[in-house]
Amino acid sequence: MCGAPLAAATPPQVPLHERYNLSYARAVLSRPYIFTIVFLVLNFFIFLLMWQISGMATGVLWTGFPEPVLLAFGAKTNYLIGYDHEYWRLVTPVFIHVNLPHVVINMYSLWVIGPWVEKLYGSAKFSVFWVVTGVAGVLASYLTVIPGSHPGVVTSFLIKNHDDPSAGASGALFGLVGVLFVFGLKYRRELPEGFKRAFGTGMLPVILLNLGIGFIGRGFIDNAAHMGGLLSGAALAAVVSYKRPGQSAGITIAWRVGQVLALLVVVVSFFFVARDFDITL
Repeated sequence: MCGAPLAAATPPQVPLHERYNLSYARAVLSRPYIFTIVFLVLNFFIFLLMWQISGMATGVLWTGFPEPVLLAFGAKTNYLIGYDHEYWRLVTPVFIHVNLPHVVINMYSLWVIGPWVEKLYGSAKFSVFWVVTGVAGVLASYLTVIPGSHPGVVTSFLIKNHDDPSAGASGALFGLVGVLFVFGLKYRRELPEGFKRAFGTGMLPVILLNLGIGFIGRGFIDNAAHMGGLLSGAALAAVVSYKRPGQSAGITIAWRVGQVLALLVVVVSFFFVARDFDITL
C-alpha cells in the first residue's frame, strides 16, 4: 500500500563452512610470532659481527668469509667436533652464514615460514623445533662426511668426502617445512581449504624444488643437513599437537622448560665460542 514501510532486506547468510574458515584464519593469524623475529635478528647480528671481524670488506659479502672467521664463530667441521670435542659446533652453525646471499635467502625463508609455525604451535614449541631440527641437520651433516670415500652421482647427494667448514640455518628451515608438511597431513580433516592447500601436500612442490636444487648443487650444498632437518621436523610434528583456534593461550610447563633449555643450549654454545675465540686472518 502507498506509504507502507518496506521490510528491511535480510542480509545474505554466510555459509557455515565459510564462517568457520574465516574464524579459523582470524584466530591463527592474530597470534604473535616473537621468536621468529628474535632468531632473525640474532642471525643478522652474528653476520654483522663476522663482517666486522673480516674488515668490513665488500668482497667477502659475496665471495664468503675467510675460513678462520667461519671457524672462530663456530662453523662445523668433523675434525674439531670428533677430535677436539668441540660439541658446541653442533649448535652454533645454525646461527652463522657464509656470505650475504646465504643469510638473505635463509632469513627471507625464515620470515615466510617461521610465523606460520610459531602461530600454529606457539613460541615455546617453535623455539624447540628450531633448535632441535637445526642440531639434527648439523648432526646429519657430521655423520655423512666420509673422508677418502668415492660417492657416485646419486650417493654424492648426501655423502661428502671432504671436511670443509659448513654453516647456515637451512637445516632448521627444512625442519619447519617438515613440520608444516606433516601438520597439513595430520590435521587435514579439520583444516579450512586455504590451509589444506598451503600445508600438507601443498608443501610438496617446495620440498621437491629444494631437493632438486640440492642435487644440482650437491658439490657445495649440504643436502644431508637439509634432510636431517626435514625428517626431524616431520617426526616432531607427528607426535606434537598444535594450538587449535579457541584453545587457551596457556602452555604446559614441560614445553616452557623445553624452550628455556633450547635457548640455554644456544647461549652456552656461543659462550664456548667466545671463550675460545681466536682468529688469525
